[in-house]
Amino acid sequence: MVLSKTASESDVSVHSTFASRYVRASLPRFKMPENSIPKEAAFQIINDELMLDGNPRLNLASFVTTWMEPECDKLIMASINKNYVDMDEYPVTTELQASI
Repeated sequence: MVLSKTASESDVSVHSTFASRYVRASLPRFKMPENSIPKEAAFQIINDELMLDGNPRLNLASFVTTWMEPECDKLIMASINKNYVDMDEYPVTTELQASI
């Protein structure tokens, strides 16, 4: 059973309850808005939309675990700003990737 639906004519705007303290008017869903919005509002709107995906920890239909050790999270966050395509700038990262 499919729980999602395609966007209709009435779904062309994003209405965020929690970002309403920053944004009074609705925002376009499928294109960039004409004016900028506060970064807090953008975060809240995107976070609200992602919350609709569900919680991966509660997905008992999958045999793949989505939980990681806290040390893995720390390593990911410590290296998230590296440009992995620039192999000359990050040679150790290139070696790690090649050894996998």
